[in-house]
Amino acid sequence: MYDAVSRLRGLKPAVILTALILINSALCQTCAQADLSFGIGARDLEPLDNVATADPTGPYGVGITFETYCSDDRNLTVSIWYPATPEDGSSPYVSSGGIVGRAYEDAPLDPSGGPYPLILFSAGLGAVHDAYYFYLQNLASHGYVVTSAQHLDARRANTTASAALQLIAAADALAGNTNDAVITLYTDWFRETEYAFAYRPQEIGLNLDRTLALAGDPGSRFYGSVDAGRVGMTGHSLGGFFANVVGGGAAVHCDYAMRPGEGDPGNPLLASASPCAFGAVRALPGPRALRDGRVGAVLPLAAPSFLAKDQIARSAAAIGVPVMVMTGDNFTSETTAWIQRAVYENVAAPAYYVQVRDADHYFVADAYGLNPDLPAKGDEDGVDFLDKAAVYMTYSAAFFNLYLKGNTSALDTLHGTYSSYVKELKYRND
Repeated sequence: MYDAVSRLRGLKPAVILTALILINSALCQTCAQADLSFGIGARDLEPLDNVATADPTGPYGVGITFETYCSDDRNLTVSIWYPATPEDGSSPYVSSGGIVGRAYEDAPLDPSGGPYPLILFSAGLGAVHDAYYFYLQNLASHGYVVTSAQHLDARRANTTASAALQLIAAADALAGNTNDAVITLYTDWFRETEYAFAYRPQEIGLNLDRTLALAGDPGSRFYGSVDAGRVGMTGHSLGGFFANVVGGGAAVHCDYAMRPGEGDPGNPLLASASPCAFGAVRALPGPRALRDGRVGAVLPLAAPSFLAKDQIARSAAAIGVPVMVMTGDNFTSETTAWIQRAVYENVAAPAYYVQVRDADHYFVADAYGLNPDLPAKGDEDGVDFLDKAAVYMTYSAAFFNLYLKGNTSALDTLHGTYSSYVKELKYRND
């Protein structure tokens, strides 16, 4: 297969990453806001027409505001969702994807429960920062400040133009190997950005640093309202992978005997190449070098893995904080189930596994899961949407309530199956 694809397609020069870095650096000179238009990667999508999402379940109102963080080499726009006291008569925020919830732009922060724990959110590959409306506003309604980044790939990642690779990706998806299907479909982007190790960890760190800095700025609405000692991280898909690595300390080992082609960054079948083939990973001083010790709990949503299949369990064993793995059950669109179970089964810390019935990969991102113009999604997302959204909201809030707030009553929720849409619930070490 390797030779066949090699004949079908020559390697492209890795120039796009260099161009992106130059563009990004130029933007940072003026600290310009990122492109926040709606789409998935480089593909534009027509927003929905003000479609309502699930209401938040917590006791707080919700506000949303925007910040653009700049450093020497990076320009990052984030949305921050927070406990708030919305003014009477104000209209809720409409997301870039046309979703309407119960968050209000620039609403006054509610200081009554502060300082609040901070939760970092990292979106899926190509996903915009506010595509997860019900999920993000719900965490804020339970007394968290939640910051979601518009990552570099949000409006730039593109699928491969190679017909051969598209066919391979489609065959993998039909066989349930969705993990490799996505890598193959986005071969160009992943090769040029070294499996996103060239920018995602840096953006996550910048988001955390600058959001915490707001809490120390007397001119910020968040002054004194964020607890730097209670930080969690959650992310979807690609963001879930980096939640495990950056937030949890999942190890990236490069000390094992690799198969032929696994150490080749030019491998035409990129899914067969290890992250260790790339300089961004080889330059790390250790397997857990990307771990940010400020993060105390992680919740990966449908997280894939770029590691060699026989290294996933070893990697997960290095995670040293509580983990909740949440995923849908769609065989041909949701992230490969055994990979996610391997993370759950090998974490030494408290671990939870929640599988949601009749939910595909895009469900938790309501701007995509409810959008009929996204052909890759399943047909089931709009069926009993509120009931399935309640599963995501209930278990995620309970998890962070236990491990960031110390609310032991949350264990009753974490140990109970309250909905027919909970297909599988498991827990260990708690």
